[in-house]
Amino acid sequence: MACRMLVGIGKLPVARLLDDFKLMAQNKNERHEHWGRPDHIQGDGWGIVTGRSGELESYKNAVACWRDPRFADFYGADLDFIMLHARKASPGIAVKHEFTHPFEEDGWYFCHNGTVHDFKAGEQSDAQQLFALLLEDLKACQDVTEAIRATARSLKEYSALNFILFRDDHIHILNMYGERGKKTPKYFTMKYSQADDYTVVCSERLPSSAGEWKEMENGTLLTLTIPDGTTEICDISS
Repeated sequence: MACRMLVGIGKLPVARLLDDFKLMAQNKNERHEHWGRPDHIQGDGWGIVTGRSGELESYKNAVACWRDPRFADFYGADLDFIMLHARKASPGIAVKHEFTHPFEEDGWYFCHNGTVHDFKAGEQSDAQQLFALLLEDLKACQDVTEAIRATARSLKEYSALNFILFRDDHIHILNMYGERGKKTPKYFTMKYSQADDYTVVCSERLPSSAGEWKEMENGTLLTLTIPDGTTEICDISS
C-alpha cells in the first residue's frame, strides 16, 4: 500500500488543506520517486476524521476522494482537528469499505502508509493487522511510546510502517520505512509544518502551508499534543 496521510490541529485553513490533499491523492503535488505516475494515484478509498472542541466525527468511502460528492461538503467546516487518508491498496487486497482508513477501535483512530509483508493474507488487510497488533501492545504497555516501539521491533518485512495514531489529546506519528522502502525515501518520509496558529503533519509538503516544512528522520516518532501544538520527537529504532 502506498497511501497519503495528513493530520492537523489549530485554526486550520480547511479548504486549502483539502485542495492540497486532493492533489496528493492524484499524485500531482510534491516531486518524489513516484511523482506524476498515472498508475500511482491514491484512488482506492479515502477517509476523514474531523474535530471541533473535542467533538469528533468520521466518514470514509471506498472511492477516490475527488470522485466522492461528500468530499466537497467539508470545505466549509470550521475545524480545529482534521485527519485524512487516501488509499492505494496493497497488491491482493480488495478495494472495499472495510479496508478503508482511518480505522477506529477503543477510541483510537489509526491510518497507515506502507505494505507489511510479515502478516499472512486473510480477512483483514495488512493495515488492519498492524492496528490490531498495535492495540495489543498498547494494552500490554502503560507507555504509548514503548508500545509503538514494541510493535515496530516485532516486524521485519515491510516497505513502511508509517502511521498516524490518535486518541484524546495526543497524536502519534511514526515515520519508519524498511529495506523495501529505502528505494523511495522521499515518498516514505513524513513532513511537518508549524505556522503561528496551526500545525500539520503530512506525507508531503503542502503548497498552501504558511509554516516551514521539516522532515522526520527514519525511525522516529513525533507526538503532537492538543490543543497547544507542542511536538516531541524521539528515536524508536534502537
